[in-house]
Amino acid sequence: MARILIVGRVQTKHNTLVYALQKHHDLWISPSGKKALAFAREHLPELIILDAASMRTPGIRIGNNLKSALPHIPLIHIHPGPKSRDASTADAILYEPVSVRRLSNQINRLLDLTSDNIVTAGPFSLNVAQRILITHGQEVELTPKVARLVELFLRNPGKIMDRKMLMKQVWDTEYLGDTRTLDVHIRWVREALEEFPGKPRHLKTVRGIGYRLELPTLNGME
Repeated sequence: MARILIVGRVQTKHNTLVYALQKHHDLWISPSGKKALAFAREHLPELIILDAASMRTPGIRIGNNLKSALPHIPLIHIHPGPKSRDASTADAILYEPVSVRRLSNQINRLLDLTSDNIVTAGPFSLNVAQRILITHGQEVELTPKVARLVELFLRNPGKIMDRKMLMKQVWDTEYLGDTRTLDVHIRWVREALEEFPGKPRHLKTVRGIGYRLELPTLNGME
């Protein structure tokens, strides 16, 4: 079940596409490109659908702004038609009328392309291959060891990750006689994840055991 942000003037109770997607995905809806951009930067959906047809506009500028600001999030652009010479930078363009099957096929295709390389948890998204973390609307390039630690925490939110396991997974050793290297790297992880690393809200220390990534509860957006 993917987290999808729909941008447009969409009536959830009377929209066939939305009704069908709600059965398989968590949906957020934003009525404008500006609000969608702010929301997406904070909550990082796995995919964005720009329903320009519902906004009675080609949506080229809105789509290009979204793609420029959030290049790692796949974007589907539903265009009201007819086909335009203006270039859209969306990953997929569908022209009205759009069927549930056509839209679902594009969603599945784009999510399949990104699922292996992108790890998302709460407000954080990590491109594993490129070692780029998106946090608080910013891109942060990580070192290999820090990226591996971040990946482990993002794949296991809410779970206590003990120090022995982290040493084994990242440094391929179970030696705990000197964990200063881990301590330093945890500090770097906090510098990447936290707005205020000295007072971490997300990566908490579990005294005598290890660390736990705590995430905020997200509510849908209407």
